[in-house]
Amino acid sequence: MNRRSLVLTFLVALVLASLSSAATAAPGGAPTFLRTENLVDPLGIDVIKPVLSWLPGRDQAAYEIRATLDAGRALWDSGKVRSGSTSNVAYGGSALHARDHVRWQVRTWDTAGRVSPWSARASWEMGLLSAADWSARWIENPSYDYTRPDGKETPLPVFGKAFSVHGPVKQARLYTTGLGMYAATLNGRPVGDAVLEPGQTTYTAEVDYRTYDLTRVLKPGTNTIGLQTGSGTYQRVKTPGRYFFGNTLEQYTVYGEPKVIAQLEVTYQDGHREVVSSDGTWRTALGPTTFSSWWSGEEYDARRGDGAGWQQASVVQLTQTTTPRDTTPLRANPRPPVTVAETARPTGIRKLADGSYLLDFGANRSGWPSLSVAGRAGDTVTMIPAEKLAADGTPDIASTGAKPGNQIAYRYTLSGHGVEKWHPQFTYSGYRYLQVSGLRTAPAKDTVTMDVIHAANPGASEFTSSSDLLNQIHTITERSIQSNMMSVLTDCPDREKGPYTGDNLHNIDALLTDYDMSAFQPQLVRNMATAQRQPGDESPGLIANIAPEFHRVAPVKLQYPQGTIEFLDEVNWGGAIVRIPWQLYQTYGDTRTMTAYYGNMVAWLDYEAANKAANNGDIPGLGDWSATDNTTPMQLAIIAAYFTAAQDMASIAQVLGKAADHTKYTALAGQLAAEFTTRFRHVDATGVFYGSDSEASNAMALDAGLVAPADRVAVLARLVASVRKAGDHITTGSVGLGPLFRALQAGNRDDVLYDMVVNPTSPGYGYLVASGHTTLSESLDGGGSQNHHFLGEVDAWFVRGVAGIRQAPGSVGYRDLEIAPALVGDLTQASGSYRTPLGTVSSSWTKSAHGFRLEVTVPPGATATVHLPGRDKSVHTVGSGQFSFTVAM
Repeated sequence: MNRRSLVLTFLVALVLASLSSAATAAPGGAPTFLRTENLVDPLGIDVIKPVLSWLPGRDQAAYEIRATLDAGRALWDSGKVRSGSTSNVAYGGSALHARDHVRWQVRTWDTAGRVSPWSARASWEMGLLSAADWSARWIENPSYDYTRPDGKETPLPVFGKAFSVHGPVKQARLYTTGLGMYAATLNGRPVGDAVLEPGQTTYTAEVDYRTYDLTRVLKPGTNTIGLQTGSGTYQRVKTPGRYFFGNTLEQYTVYGEPKVIAQLEVTYQDGHREVVSSDGTWRTALGPTTFSSWWSGEEYDARRGDGAGWQQASVVQLTQTTTPRDTTPLRANPRPPVTVAETARPTGIRKLADGSYLLDFGANRSGWPSLSVAGRAGDTVTMIPAEKLAADGTPDIASTGAKPGNQIAYRYTLSGHGVEKWHPQFTYSGYRYLQVSGLRTAPAKDTVTMDVIHAANPGASEFTSSSDLLNQIHTITERSIQSNMMSVLTDCPDREKGPYTGDNLHNIDALLTDYDMSAFQPQLVRNMATAQRQPGDESPGLIANIAPEFHRVAPVKLQYPQGTIEFLDEVNWGGAIVRIPWQLYQTYGDTRTMTAYYGNMVAWLDYEAANKAANNGDIPGLGDWSATDNTTPMQLAIIAAYFTAAQDMASIAQVLGKAADHTKYTALAGQLAAEFTTRFRHVDATGVFYGSDSEASNAMALDAGLVAPADRVAVLARLVASVRKAGDHITTGSVGLGPLFRALQAGNRDDVLYDMVVNPTSPGYGYLVASGHTTLSESLDGGGSQNHHFLGEVDAWFVRGVAGIRQAPGSVGYRDLEIAPALVGDLTQASGSYRTPLGTVSSSWTKSAHGFRLEVTVPPGATATVHLPGRDKSVHTVGSGQFSFTVAM
């Protein structure tokens, strides 16, 4: 490997810096980590021009891609393309068809003209691309009704089909989905690792399916496909004795009865193909799942076996008034699936006064209980989740939204046949504690375990430091993100489980720092687009605060501490339709998402313009939600967000070559900036400030770029003063938290951020750790839900601030990096890494009495500007490689 060293001597302050680098290319410099649609070797995609990506083995000046069908027929050879692009490269070969299995590889040239070896082959397989590819029909159970005449719930339907395998199998694919939810089996075993399927969508606009590879699990002779169903968000009905999220503001819908569609295609070694499609020949019964609710739990009666009352399934007749409609497409789910990430065993078990047992799993997480028990037929084990304990040591279920008479519960009724194993399949809960009753003997640590679940988005960063407190804050923050990262991002895993657009937007820095969401976030943007109110609907262009919009909220005005609020929609929520695609472009170079939903962005901005005019210039909303300082003017938070959305829209238009729109939205941003200044800029004897002089007021003005350059130093000083006045506490809510961190970091006041973060008193992150929280709560004073992710901005600061890894202004896809570690507090060491589209950048520093040492890795194709501490604060620009700097302090 090439090595070089540079010694820099600074006479002033006796600073010594040394720099060395080593190439980090893979052996031979071949590209690695090939992905299609941001997934590794995906099975069953339906994008006809999928995007390809790879990590270069060395600095790239050109690339060549070649793709072939499995049969060996060439589909595409790009030829030598002079470009440094390594991601979002669109397939440009022959037209793709349903079921095509494509293999591809890439090689690159460096700036010296040297060509790399070809990469290892990667692959993708096309799914079913149109209605014509589906011979299967939606089917239902003709005897199912949500409630029986006696008012009790009807057990959920199951479906099955026996079929024969007649010879050696070359390939077998199952394409399937169901509503509300489904769990598919082959010969009694799950067909894959995905759980809680399908992913949530606007069910009138699309229903997502998955493709499963059954090639190696089919057996000669008779096989049986099984499909169980659950209610999910498709059926939302108030049930006596069960928790129900909602009040008089929300309008709820039961969209239909449980239904499934499945198509198994078996290709034999001799080339012929047989298809098993769901239709009226399939059998169905009311199964052993006797109760299913996305919000309040699940019940299973094993005495029912595989189900009772088997009969022929009925084919569903879809129309324009059903959900789904007769025109609703089946679409391949583009998201990584939700899977079981780990199994946790209780760290403590104790018996309660009522004879039940309390299991402590050591930390609050999202998942479901997994039971292994023996007993008599008819014995029922009841499991009630809780996030915290009451003062007397019993479970406190209040934070989950439940009450003793309106429970979230999991119940299993035994068949009496040996050791029985069960876990729910159609819902989950967030909990640390589980109250278990109905056991005949005391539970062991493997009697009831916890399957921890979340979406399988790859981790993108790592962080650690010499501070146990910072490390614990990082842990509880990441755990909160995981707990709410399902097929959508929820607010919390219990009370609401709502796909709130604002929770996503407010925490977008941490989300895109902690995880690679390049395959995940575009579907969340799509959910906003498909939920957007259409012409002819009430408030066309509106995007409600949740998407998909499973319930409609009435536009009722309520009095809250921050002022008169309205829950229906908010600029800081609906604006995610503009601001998140812009973030995806900056982070991943993704132009496809903002291109696809550009019309939805325009419609939303048009709606907000009309909304503003109809309300005399004051857009209804929520303000700085969950703040402990409620003095921040609501309209300050709303107009700052509206300005930012208009500014981002102008940037999007510019990137997409829409010159007229760029001019239009630049003008709108200018108008909003002028209004913001007129309404919220104030001057007193101390200087310039905004709004109420709260942390959120000044931070939002600074972060949005709404402070004139001549005023920025003064307003930053007022922001710092407001933090100090609050006793180094964070007083913002979810809307103001990101601006608070970004404004202080941009102003080089990481010291202030550190003081706030480690503060052990309420409200703050340090307080949450000191008071025993294992996840972030809805408020930094510990109140509300005990597992909310939207206050997770601190995790972005750990990587971008403390470790000092961030993208340079104006850069896209992390081609230009800045490494500027923040030496704060009494930290003596910190390290972090982040996987960019070009590869992993890392920074690791130590500080001692002998000086400061920084180790940096820059991926191929990127450059980094490294800022060193010390009296002279030297700056160095480096290319790809590994570098070491030392500074005598």
